[in-house]
Amino acid sequence: MLQCFDGYRDGATQREIAQIVFRLARQDRQQWQDASARHAIKALLRDARAMIAGGYRALLRHRRQG
Repeated sequence: MLQCFDGYRDGATQREIAQIVFRLARQDRQQWQDASARHAIKALLRDARAMIAGGYRALLRHRRQG
């Protein structure tokens, strides 16, 4: 997810990121609008933003079972 965010931050489009991450062939606009990869990239970017905003701390916490 952070790789996706890095690409987006550097100016890549979501479609370009999906082509690299998921190794997709080039798609026209309609194919991209209907692609499940489009939704996956949106979710990865959303989750990356949450991690960068501090969500990574939850991954670092250990839950103690008492």
